[in-house]
Amino acid sequence: MSSDDIEYYRARAAQERAAAADATQSEVAAIHLELARLYEALAEQPELRLGRALLGRAPFSLPLPPSGA
Repeated sequence: MSSDDIEYYRARAAQERAAAADATQSEVAAIHLELARLYEALAEQPELRLGRALLGRAPFSLPLPPSGA
C-alpha cells in the first residue's frame, strides 16, 4: 500500500475524531470514534485492506444503491 493510502486513512481517522468531538449526542460521537478506530486499523494493519486493485478505485468508494432501495 502506498503512503498516500496510509495518509488517507489517517486523515479520515482525524476527521472522524473531530466529528466526535463536535457531536452533540453521545451515540453519534461513539459512531464517529468507532469509525476513527477502524480507519486507524486500516492504516496500521495491511491485512484488513481490500486494496485498490480489487476495487479498481480509491479506498472504500463503493457505489451507493439507488435511492429508495
